[in-house]
Amino acid sequence: MTVPASRFTHPKLLLFTLAIFAFLYLPLAVLLIFSFNESRLMMDWQGFTTLWYRILFQDERLLDALANSLWIALWTTVLSLLLGIPAGGLAHRSPKWSVFFEALLLLPLVVPEIILAVAFAGLYGFAKLRFSFWTVVTTHVAFSLSYVILMVRSRMARLDPSLVEAAMDLGAGPGQTFFRIVLPHLTPAVLASSLMVFTISLDDYVITSFVAGAGNTTLPLQIYSMAKEGLTPEINAVCTLLMVMTLMMAFAAQWAQRVAVSWRKMMPALLLIATLAIGPLAWHRWTIAADRQVLNLYIWSGYLAPDTLKVFEQRFQARVQCDLYDSVEALLAKLQSGNSGYDIVVPSDYAVQILQRQRLLSPLDKAQIPNLERNLDPQFLSRPFDPGNRYSVPYTWGTTGIGYRKDRVGQITDGWQMLWEEQYRGKIVMLDDMRENFGAALKLSGFSINSRNPAQLETAKALLDKQKPLLQAYNSSNFQELLVSGDAWLVQGWNGQIVKAARGNPNIGYLLPKEGTTLFIDSFCIPASASHKTLAHQFINYMLEPETAAAVVNHTGYTVANRAARPYINKALLSNPALFPDSTVLAKCEMLEDWGDTALMVDRLWTEVRSK
Repeated sequence: MTVPASRFTHPKLLLFTLAIFAFLYLPLAVLLIFSFNESRLMMDWQGFTTLWYRILFQDERLLDALANSLWIALWTTVLSLLLGIPAGGLAHRSPKWSVFFEALLLLPLVVPEIILAVAFAGLYGFAKLRFSFWTVVTTHVAFSLSYVILMVRSRMARLDPSLVEAAMDLGAGPGQTFFRIVLPHLTPAVLASSLMVFTISLDDYVITSFVAGAGNTTLPLQIYSMAKEGLTPEINAVCTLLMVMTLMMAFAAQWAQRVAVSWRKMMPALLLIATLAIGPLAWHRWTIAADRQVLNLYIWSGYLAPDTLKVFEQRFQARVQCDLYDSVEALLAKLQSGNSGYDIVVPSDYAVQILQRQRLLSPLDKAQIPNLERNLDPQFLSRPFDPGNRYSVPYTWGTTGIGYRKDRVGQITDGWQMLWEEQYRGKIVMLDDMRENFGAALKLSGFSINSRNPAQLETAKALLDKQKPLLQAYNSSNFQELLVSGDAWLVQGWNGQIVKAARGNPNIGYLLPKEGTTLFIDSFCIPASASHKTLAHQFINYMLEPETAAAVVNHTGYTVANRAARPYINKALLSNPALFPDSTVLAKCEMLEDWGDTALMVDRLWTEVRSK
């Protein structure tokens, strides 16, 4: 009996199927479309342009990150196959050990990535191995190998043993039998597992963030760090290119399986594809780096002007490898490993105290930094976190305050209490930062942001508990975009990013709360393990030049601690109280201090707030 085709094309079933595919592919379609958006804002379509693709191919940091990602994924795939194919065959031929072998294979798949990341980072630290390209590849192989072994073993179970025996009877040696009989049979498993391993390696963030060294930033790390300034069409463009490359690989794998191409014919084609995909990026990197000193810089995203590094590289005939971090904790973890390979880092004030106490910073040779005494504002020198500036040179400074929509809440002049108002329920965003949240609550209660008093901290925790139902989200990455789009009306945020968002939207304002707030200073430091300390001193002195410092302010929206730069700073920025607040307001601000053992208590309180 023939089943009518109409039963399989029922309108409701068809609609349900289309809805599933829309759920799967609509985000990718949005990504593709907005990569051609003329506006820098993700949700503000202003017309079609290919500008972001042209910028992408001129952005050396993104190109380096893309090259790193592709090379790491390629080597991870090759090594996983070289180890996984024999291991899969061994697993198939050892039924007595199958249960034990199964457990060993599944363990890397079920153990959370964060545990593997910490374990391997600790292993490399114990072995005194410097984080590098190969520590990333080795770790990726460790968590990808199980996929190859499981797929190969499953495919081997379907191989008819009589085919192997017949080949041997006809005089074929072990090598001929493997390449003529076994390997062609394993082709579907090899292709599927290689595609999976390549994609997993290309996409990994958690493990890579723990074991990547200087100059080994991958695209996920780069994008995640850049997202602090918001998702831009440039990020969409690079993601679109990666998506296209992945689709090409998937189609190539499907084609190879359908036409049953022999390995001898397939391998040259695969090598050609890999060379065309990765070769230009590698050549770009090698030619730039040839015959130059390399300075490894670890810094916040958005802390440099577009030409800052290019000018330094041309003047000093050097190559700057710039890696980005997204939190002070990430910076501390990298340096505390003892083998990061960085020459310059830019920690926040209290982090300088921690690193100095752990002897992870090198004393500065001020004779090599004449611009320090000549150009810097004395009010930012010899601060409590580094008396005498033995280990740090102030770079940028700023405040944490309230960004707001003037067309929604009016011109506000109040303080932190605004973020606890019931009338703004669902329109309030707080930073995803323990210190900043407790700082706001402590200031609102009339206490110091560095209070170690358990009763005062409990009071602050009660305020945060009361506030949480009013919040839309905790967000430190793109809070300014929520303000621009109007999804949020009040946000706790850093002045530089809010000022930058206000440039394109006059309805955005910034308030320094009357109770006071956090004042932060981010400083240049040289790690004790730095390999290029002379070049590092030259870079710091260059960054303190008035024109260089002013370009950073004009581009980033963050203020520098450089009084000599003021004549070169845009006058509109100089008159903006969000960047250059009145001294009476500034006097109420405090710098974060290392909490010491109190941090454990506050961390517990913060966990309780977030878990409710």
